[in-house]
This record gives sequence, C-alpha cells and structure tokens, in this order.
Amino acid sequence: MKPHQNKPPLLLSILCAFALIACLNPTVVASESKSQGHIAKDTAWETPYHIIDSGVEGPTVVLTGGIHGNEPAGFRAAEQIRHWPIIKGRLVVVPKVNIPGLQANTRFMPNVSRELRDLNRDFSVNSAKGITTKGVLATELWKFVKNQEPDWVIDLHEGFEFHNSHRPSKGKKRSVGSTIIYRESESLNPMIERALLAVNDHVSDPNNVFVPLKRGPVSGSLANASIVNLGAKSMILETTYKDQPISLRTRQHRAMANSLLNDIGLIDHDCSHLVSPGTLSETIQVGLFDGPGTGSSGKTNIPRIVDQANNIDIHFLGVEDIHPDVLSQFDLLIFPGGSGSKQANALGDERREFVRHFVKDRGGYVGVCAGAYLCSAHYSWSLNLVDSHVFTGSREIEGIGRKQMWYRGETTRIEIELSEAGQQIFVDVPPKFDVNYHNGPIISPKQSSEIEDYTPLAWFRSEQVRYPPQQGTMINTPAIVSGRFGEGRIISISPHPEADQKLESIIVDSIRWVALHPSNVAD
Repeated sequence: MKPHQNKPPLLLSILCAFALIACLNPTVVASESKSQGHIAKDTAWETPYHIIDSGVEGPTVVLTGGIHGNEPAGFRAAEQIRHWPIIKGRLVVVPKVNIPGLQANTRFMPNVSRELRDLNRDFSVNSAKGITTKGVLATELWKFVKNQEPDWVIDLHEGFEFHNSHRPSKGKKRSVGSTIIYRESESLNPMIERALLAVNDHVSDPNNVFVPLKRGPVSGSLANASIVNLGAKSMILETTYKDQPISLRTRQHRAMANSLLNDIGLIDHDCSHLVSPGTLSETIQVGLFDGPGTGSSGKTNIPRIVDQANNIDIHFLGVEDIHPDVLSQFDLLIFPGGSGSKQANALGDERREFVRHFVKDRGGYVGVCAGAYLCSAHYSWSLNLVDSHVFTGSREIEGIGRKQMWYRGETTRIEIELSEAGQQIFVDVPPKFDVNYHNGPIISPKQSSEIEDYTPLAWFRSEQVRYPPQQGTMINTPAIVSGRFGEGRIISISPHPEADQKLESIIVDSIRWVALHPSNVAD
C-alpha cells in the first residue's frame, strides 16, 4: 500500500530516528559498520551471524542465543540487542544458533544421535587437543567464535525453574533459571553484582530473584570452552520460562546485557528499552502484546506465522513495554485472543491512552477476538478505535437463570464470506471459507461522531447459538472489519484465522495493510 498521505513532518521523522538510534542519549559513530553471513552454510544447521564494528578500537563481545531450542527468550533478546549502537569495539551476535531446535521447540538438536543432541555439551575440553567439538553445528560455531578472538562471550539461556526457590525432588537436578553463571574473579564480581541489581528491578517476587552461580559454566558448554581455550571472560545469562511471558524474559535479558555492555564499554548509556531497530528499518516492526488476559494459542500461533513471513519482525511486549519510548519503535501492535477486559485492566487507563495515541499518530492495530473486543467503542475499558457496538449483556434464560450473551459455547467452525474490500486485502484465501470461532465479538455500528465508520471485510454466514436470545444476532454481521483512527489503521478480527494453517495469510495480510511502512507498495 502507499504510505499514508498525511505523513509526519520530515524534520520530526529525522529527529525520531536519531533518538531511537542513539537510545535517547546519542553518541554518533560515523564509522560504524555492519556485516553478516552464515555459520554452517549450506547445511541443515545454517544460521545467520551479525557483526557490528564501531570503527573504534575496543573489546570484542560475542553474544549467542537459541543454543537450546525450547528457550525462545534468548534468541529474541539477542535479535533485539544486535541493533544497539556501540561506541567502541565489536559486537558479534549469533541470535538463533539452533534453528531446527527452535522451530521444533525442543531443547535438543532434532534428528541427531543422543550423543550429539545437546549442543551445549558438544564443546569438550581435552587437555591434549584443546577443544573437541561434536557434530557439524558445534564444529562450525566453534570455528566461527574462535576466529572472532573474543574478549567476552555472553550466552543467553533459560531455565525451567527459579534457582533461588527451586527445591527439586531427590535425584533431580536443581534448575539454574534466573541466574548469572560465571567463573568467580575479583574483576568480574562487581560487574555481575551490577547486572543482578539491574535485572532484579524487573522481578516482583522475592522467590524469583536472580542470583549468581560462581562455579562457572558447565563442562561441554560453549561458554566454558571459551574460558578454557580462548581466555575469554565468559558467562551464561539464564532467565526462567516457568509461568512468565516472553516479554518479561527478553526484558530481563536486555537488562543484564545492558549492564554488562556498559561496564565492558561497548555502550555508554541505557539501551535496555531498545526493542526493535525502529520504523525506518527495512522490515515491518510488529509488537505482540503477551501480558495478562492473553491466551496461549495466539501467543504461539501468531509469532510462528510472522516469523515465516518476509520483511516482518515480531517482538513480544508486556504491560511495562506499553510506553511511548517503546511504542515509537513499532509500525503496529497486535492484541491477540484471551480476555479483552483483562487485557484492558492490565493496561490501565494511562497505557490504554498510550495505545490510542500510538494508533492516532500513524500506528497500526490488529485485534483478534479479545483484541477485537478491546479496540471496540462499546465498553468503559474499550480503546475506542473502531466505531463498533458489541452484542452482549446478560439476559434471563427460562429455566436456567441470567446468562451473558457474549458466551456462545466452545470453539466451533463458522462460515464467513469476504466482502469486495476484504478480497482486495486477503488475496490468498477463497471468498468463502470456514474458520475457528470462540466467542469473538458480534458487532454493529455504534455511529459515533468521533470515529470513522468501519468497513466490513468479511461477514459471518452461519452462527453459533447457545441461548435463545442469541438466535439470528450473529449471521450476516461483520466478522472482520477495517477502520481508521487519526492517522492510523485498524483491522479487527472476531474469529481465529491464526489457528488454521490455510488461513494464516489473513494475519500476514492484516499486518501489511495496517502498517504504514515504505515496504508496502499498493493501497
């Protein structure tokens, strides 16, 4: 699509870009250069690396994520950190070391022998031979890291429990989650203490605080091999994935890395809030809300879909991230299924207003099911982005009692039909199809004078009814609508196309339509 006609002033765009690039405290380094390539190229384990060279003499830091495939916060944080501006030395990032494992969401490398499957045990210390690697990926990764001659190696991981409070049953290992694992020394101890102070600002439960493990990285790990063979100062940063959203875990990784990189000297100010490369990057920047009130399905399916799309990057955002300093880095926000009221309550009045201003000032919004409730104009907690009234409220049901009308039962398949406008946007699905439906909003125009009328993109052609008053209230009402709020665009989706492989393109097409981004070429 063509960029919106009412663009912000050029000077303002330039100033915003510099503010993001310099993390709101600019140190311009004109000679900084970036390069990239692939480790284990032309193999099943091929994975990208990124080298950021400041052009100023200084230490080399190698930062890795995704060695274990069921630890996604590490790779997502590494993808964010690689965009931080550095003032001296080099930052070398391998964000997704074990791509097949990440795709399969398994700790181990898929389709290899038991002896090779744990990549973080494939770097064996041999007093006679130095480091002995096992398997293609470990061998190629070690060769690459060794060639960088790193002064520091920082490896991002996640544990399954909080080490501080974990009390395993007899014979079980204690989790190393929420720790910094390093080999104790007089020079490192103060740095680690500062990193722990920084990350524990993002911890509310005393049982979950981060603590140091001074015994050093485990034998067989990349971090341990880097200490023994390369003489690097090396450590493992562990968050905990139990009962914590990815947005929090990536924020914790950023907090630790920010503290360490400041101490090392690669950066000289706080970059921990820098989540994306910004809206002037070549790719569309998407923020997915994963705070309270969001269901597990959307937080799993939507990132999986977007990660496979071209020229789109997705980042998880929690309540703390819904702030102008962070939102300004994104082209659009996605609020997934779950509970619209719980998402609204988690945001509170101030952060809901931040979202409204973001959209009004040329941001995009995609709401799915609960996110469609949230962007309506119906409730006291609504964002009032779409001029929609919702069929809801309680009714007295004979022989049953009072029941809420939004509830229509368990997930079912509903037929929907695209409008002409919808067919222009959703080009990869047929005009009529069945889709998963799970109590998404049934809307009609509210006719507010302050919000533009919405445009139906799809209609419900069948309905789900649990109580007699619901009969006839769903069929032929809008299933998907688009709208405009200020300078921004919205798509509100009542059903769940992200749950159906054949309909996943609806999510991608929605992103591309609402994102007022230079990569979009047709309106």
